[in-house]
Amino acid sequence: MGTLGADAHGLDVQRVALRASTTGHTVQVPVDTYFSTYQSNILPSARETEELISWVQDGLKKTKTLNTKSWPTTRIRRQVTEDDTYQGLEPIAEEIHGLCLAWNEKQNTIKLPKRTTRLICRPRHETASEVRGGSMKTDARFILMESRDGGGEVDDKKVKTCDVGGPMEAKLHLEDRGTNEDQIVGAVSHILYNDPSRRFVLAFTVEANMMRFWYFSRSHIAVTAEFDYHANPRDFIRFIIFMTFSSLEGLGYDPTVVRVRDDNKDVQYQFTVGDKKYQTVRCIDESSALDIVTRATRVWAVRELDANDQPFGETKVLKDVWLYIDAKSEQTIQKEIFAALEELDKIGVSPEERPPTSVAGATMADDAKQYFMTIVEDIAVQVNDQDDTTLAPPRNAVEFRYTPLPTPPPAKFPTVAGGRHTKDNALGPVGTGGKKASGKPKPVAPSAKNPVVYPHTQRTHRRIVFAEECQSLYTVDDYGDFTLGLAQLVYGLDYMRLAGFIHRDISPGNCLLYMKDRHIKISDLEYARRYDSQGKSALPLTGTPGFMAVEYQSLLHRFQPDAPPETPPSVDDLMDDFMEENQPQQERSWFRFNFLHDLESVLWILLSHLITTVPTCLHADDQDTVKSHQAILELYDQLFDGSLKGSVERREFILQVTTRVPSNFSRTGDVLKTFYEKANASALCKVMAAFAYLVRYCYKPVESTVPVVLAGQNSPCWDPVYFKEKYYRDIHKVFMTIHRAMVGVEYHAGKALEKAPDEEAPPPAGAHENNEEVPQEDNEEVTPNPEPGPSQPRKRRAEDTMEPNKRSKNGTRAGTSRSGKRRAEDDVEPETTKKAKSTPVPADEPPRRSSRTKSGGSSGAAKGRKAPARKTKQAAQPPAASSSRSAAAGTSGQSAGPSRPPRAKRVVESSDRKLRSAKKDET
Repeated sequence: MGTLGADAHGLDVQRVALRASTTGHTVQVPVDTYFSTYQSNILPSARETEELISWVQDGLKKTKTLNTKSWPTTRIRRQVTEDDTYQGLEPIAEEIHGLCLAWNEKQNTIKLPKRTTRLICRPRHETASEVRGGSMKTDARFILMESRDGGGEVDDKKVKTCDVGGPMEAKLHLEDRGTNEDQIVGAVSHILYNDPSRRFVLAFTVEANMMRFWYFSRSHIAVTAEFDYHANPRDFIRFIIFMTFSSLEGLGYDPTVVRVRDDNKDVQYQFTVGDKKYQTVRCIDESSALDIVTRATRVWAVRELDANDQPFGETKVLKDVWLYIDAKSEQTIQKEIFAALEELDKIGVSPEERPPTSVAGATMADDAKQYFMTIVEDIAVQVNDQDDTTLAPPRNAVEFRYTPLPTPPPAKFPTVAGGRHTKDNALGPVGTGGKKASGKPKPVAPSAKNPVVYPHTQRTHRRIVFAEECQSLYTVDDYGDFTLGLAQLVYGLDYMRLAGFIHRDISPGNCLLYMKDRHIKISDLEYARRYDSQGKSALPLTGTPGFMAVEYQSLLHRFQPDAPPETPPSVDDLMDDFMEENQPQQERSWFRFNFLHDLESVLWILLSHLITTVPTCLHADDQDTVKSHQAILELYDQLFDGSLKGSVERREFILQVTTRVPSNFSRTGDVLKTFYEKANASALCKVMAAFAYLVRYCYKPVESTVPVVLAGQNSPCWDPVYFKEKYYRDIHKVFMTIHRAMVGVEYHAGKALEKAPDEEAPPPAGAHENNEEVPQEDNEEVTPNPEPGPSQPRKRRAEDTMEPNKRSKNGTRAGTSRSGKRRAEDDVEPETTKKAKSTPVPADEPPRRSSRTKSGGSSGAAKGRKAPARKTKQAAQPPAASSSRSAAAGTSGQSAGPSRPPRAKRVVESSDRKLRSAKKDET
């Protein structure tokens, strides 16, 4: 398997992660069942196919390519490498093709179809990835006769992933069976992810003399029982014939997707949606397609094509997804939600029992539409005039258990970042299943006693076109926009509650921000259900583990019933004090997903965002900041471990919300407060108050009521009337409070602190303040100013956060931040600075030069404007008027500027002594 932008250890980690994602989704079938289920006959009937196989087998024996015992060219010999042993498969496949052509010539009526692939054995050659930064190696592969990238013959040495019809992996020893399984799974995952036109993939593996055939789809994986291909050559011959002459649809290609090149020679795709065609502009997200058995959601920015395949009109969004065969489409669910709200409009709902409308007099159905995407098309993909649906496993299939590895590497999912057609992308075939912020899912090792088994439900291929091009919350880079979107999301979920629907998959990837009007859009409604339609048993777990409600992860209602408070305190009070005695929890034997679980997911989104972003004003130069940031990262590992059931720390976080003693919840609040207070962003920590409110005044009052059995249901649940409008309004108020405090606060995504940018560049070595050359001895060390030292943090100045034109009367920038708030410390001039002004200033001192920051930005001078002067009354003087001023700046927490030669350092020290002496005399 290929490098995929990783080293050997990284590949092992990826393979183990892929094994975990396929565990429970793989079945084993007999060889005959495999052919009858997953490979159709090349010829019209099975009898004619068997006659062709016999003809080919006899021909191979005549040429002695095959004898009564084995394939001589692929027998395992001593001191023969793996590559040389299985290199003989290529001429065998070519001879089989020649014999098929000879049989074809002697037939009068029955003809073989046109050849589509050929087998090549190039174990050291990489295939060119569709996604920049990735590659793949396999021991052998079937490649297309005509390239899908512009046509023409495929070059053996430069094979593109889109031209790989099916991969093959081989090992000399049976003991390497587990490694072979991991490599073939990884290769197929790479193919499915990199080529959007692949619906499924066929492959085969060889270990010593044993061979197996594979089928990979978005609903399940099937593998045959291993057989000796030397003793039973007919099955191998049949597989080669099918792969050589099968149609592209039979090899798993989607005829409704065409690969093209745009004007910039970049790869784009043309999708057929009903009677319309759309061409991609760029890929928005396809991380869900990293795993094999998944919805494989891909989202593209597209434009509609005219009759001449020319794009026109506004940019839209196309979503390509594999849904369970019995799942409702997103458009159908949307219509049901709006219809339910229309019925409520007819009955009449008081303004206090519904979200505030953005337009006076608007109905709930009309007002709710702003929280959802506008759907243009929503259809099932058609292949050969039928819905494109994955095959169902045969009845005689049994669960397959992957071979344990001798020394398994650490089982962690690698961090995935980037996207299709980006220069910095280094994506491999492993990811988080479309769940970017869900942490690192823990692979489940196969167990003979407790095998993990999932229902192999068929999936239907669907495409949805949306009118709005939005931005997922994963990519929003402003705290103000992010928290505003979450506040709007709360009201969107409130409308779903009024319509009687639960979403069950609230995550940043499903909550999109429409940047034209800064409004949230709720998408991915495939898992949404009516609250009163849940069956006797709990619905299967769906969603992103990092954002699931804790009760939902454990399928238990965890809060003991107690009397709800008569008059809950205001949300403002909760923001300051949210602790009370912890109540013992009660586990129930039944579970029903409810509206509060969707609401809890919104809080987890913000908490995850706080942990995975860093304000730009915090830097790695401050040891206290580094220490508190390390505590933040430890929170991520504890609360967002990615396991479907959630970590112990995550459960304790919710259950200990109301305890007075130190707990995971209180420690989390302390860590967040310590870190974000340094950035004047402590308002973000009010998410802890929202968690406390949700548990104390939402969960507990609801679960204190007596469960009821709704009409048509046979299991208990909480009466929908107990889910109050007040809950949503109060949580919305928390997010709006955070939003107003955080507008304009910048941050960068990632879990690493950056170093503070350099404000000024040092002057040329040897330059004195009076432009005199300072003689320096050889190997003499140039020492920077002692204040501030390298261990002291660099604090942001008011001038650094201001618009260029907002300056005070004396020429310096006004002391206001980006949020418009004036900081009092900017108006206070240190006493040492005042005394330093009396120090003589050399008239001919050269101005200091600005330097480009380490982060790639530049100072004001580098951008073509003057660098901001320090806040002194003598602003007209050069910035480096006095060395004493540098020392004074250090005492005020600002940067002391560039380093000086040793002689200049002594001048500074002399001036400091005079200042200290004068201050002492005054005292």
